[in-house]
This record gives sequence, C-alpha cells and structure tokens, in this order.
Amino acid sequence: MPGIYELTLKAPDGRERRILAWLPTEAVKQDFYEKCRRRGLRIFQGEVKSEK
Repeated sequence: MPGIYELTLKAPDGRERRILAWLPTEAVKQDFYEKCRRRGLRIFQGEVKSEK
C-alpha cells in the first residue's frame, strides 16, 4: 500500500531510529526493507501516516 510510513529501525547493538519514509509502491517498499536487512537492521512498522 503506497503512503508515508513511520518506521523504527533497530541496530544489532540496540540503537533505534524512528523515521518517516515515503514508499510509493510495493516494489520500492520491499527494496528498502531488503537494503535495511542487509545492513543488519530490524524494521518495525508503525501506522501509515498518509494514503492516496
């Protein structure tokens, strides 16, 4: 589902960062998630902030 997502990225050492991410298509979303996982980050998705 396209929109602006509130995501929490968590590093293996416990640091966390909350971000807003615009993910316009499912392919972009999956690509972003895969890149985060390759860097060792875990992703927790919050609510969708905006939806068309």
